[in-house]
This record gives sequence, structure tokens and C-alpha cells, in this order.
Amino acid sequence: MRNTKSLLTVIVSVFASMMLILACNKIVHPGLGTYPKDASSPSGPLNFYAAFDGILADSIRATFPNVDSATTFTQGISGQALQFNPVVVNGGPDNAFSYLVYPTPNNWGSATSFTVNFWMMIPLSKKDNVNADGLLTYASTSSFWGNMTWYVDHSTGGPSDSMDLKVHFMNGSSDNWDFAGYTGANRWPHMYDGNWHMVTFTYDASSQTATLYRDGVQFDQKTNESIAWDGNGSNLIVGGFEQANNITDNYADNGWMSGFPGAVDHIRLYSVALGASDVSALFANKQ
Repeated sequence: MRNTKSLLTVIVSVFASMMLILACNKIVHPGLGTYPKDASSPSGPLNFYAAFDGILADSIRATFPNVDSATTFTQGISGQALQFNPVVVNGGPDNAFSYLVYPTPNNWGSATSFTVNFWMMIPLSKKDNVNADGLLTYASTSSFWGNMTWYVDHSTGGPSDSMDLKVHFMNGSSDNWDFAGYTGANRWPHMYDGNWHMVTFTYDASSQTATLYRDGVQFDQKTNESIAWDGNGSNLIVGGFEQANNITDNYADNGWMSGFPGAVDHIRLYSVALGASDVSALFANKQ
């Protein structure tokens, strides 16, 4: 009887120890995070992905600060896409239009090498020849221009469907404007044609090489480039500048700013510099 009781005590003790270990493992090894998943991505870590194929732009983490008829869903390059229809009053921006805000682009802000990939579509009828239209921004709480800001500037020369597409990057505590000169003869052709176009930017920190692609084909490449986030990364804003979310300034105080009046689809942020073949595959597969 004593041996049976001792054996039972040992079994209970072992069972209790196993349960304690499992409980500790649950604490030490949490479940998968809330990162968006892209089952058909090319090689390389994908830190952020938004397909815009459902309501609320795929994620409870994303918010429209001013939800109204200014933002709708439309047919994308594959599936649905996000359509912005900003209201312009007296030639200036109106805070009533919607823009999309993600609290953070996950841990993409810690990347040194990176890739930005997205699709955009806008017809000639929505070309803005007055204001600069914010397209995609990785905000900063200490820099007016943010860590990264893609925007479409007003363009009055060249073919009517050409676009002045510009991007600003931070270089630590200073600015990198080397990719804002796509104007004049360097304008992007046939961007206001109502068709979907893929824009890709890769930066390899080890070689300090930055490459810009249009529709899967290299458009520009620069070496000896230095791009580094300022350590004060904030929201990821789609369809506007960071001032739209009042991060460093008020949108209404900057009359030259406006929201993007076109559509955006499949935003992908990688923490590696994708190769040319990966970029080509993204375009060919309409990803």
C-alpha cells in the first residue's frame, strides 16, 4: 500500500512538473505575431504587406482617421485596391479626405537594407497640376519630411501623361534628396494613363547601391548612397504626407500639400534589397 501511494505521489509530481514546464514554454515562446502574410512572395524577409482585398484595408491595425466617401475600394492589379478621392477646396488641401494610417510598419523600421514595392493607378483626368500629392510615407516624430516620403509633384511640361514622381529619404539626422529629380526629361512616362504601374525601390546598405524600377524594369541606379532612418519612426501613411496625421505639423498649414487622388495596391516592405529577378517576378505575377 505504501509503495502504491509513493508511486502515485511520484506520478502526480511528474505531471505537475510537466504542466509547469509547458506553462513556462507558453510564456517564453509566444505565438506568431500579427504580421500580414504573403504566401506567394519572392525570396527575402517580408516585414509588411497590405493587399487591400477586404474592408478596413485588411487589418484592424489600419485606420482611416476621417472615414467618408473619399476612400473606396476598386478593381486592383489583382483583387481589390484602395481608391483615394481627396477633396480640394480653393486650390488647397482639405482635411476631410481620408488617408490610411498604420501605427507601425512592423519591424521594417530597423532594416538597413530594404525594398519598397507598390502598385499605383491614376487617370489623366485626376492629374493635379497645383499641389504635391502624398503617396506613401514612413513618418518621423522629429523630421518634417519623415523617414521616407513618396509624392507626386505638379507637372506642367512634357507629355501630358508623364509624372514627376519623387521620394525623400532620411540619412540619419540629415536628408537624402537624390531621388527627387525625376522631372523634365527624367519624368516618368505614361503614368497618368489609367493603367496599373508597379514602383520598386531597393537599397543595399553593404554596397550603398540604390535602384529604382518602373514596371519591373530598372529606371535608375545610384551608388555611394547613404540612407538610414533617424530612429524616430512613427506611422506608415498611405495616400498622404505625415502632416495629414499631424505628426510634425498640421496639414492645413501647408497649402502645397494634398492627398493622392489615384489608387494604390499591394504595398510590400522587405528588410532586404530584392534582386532584379525578384522584382521582375513581382511584376510578371501582378503581385
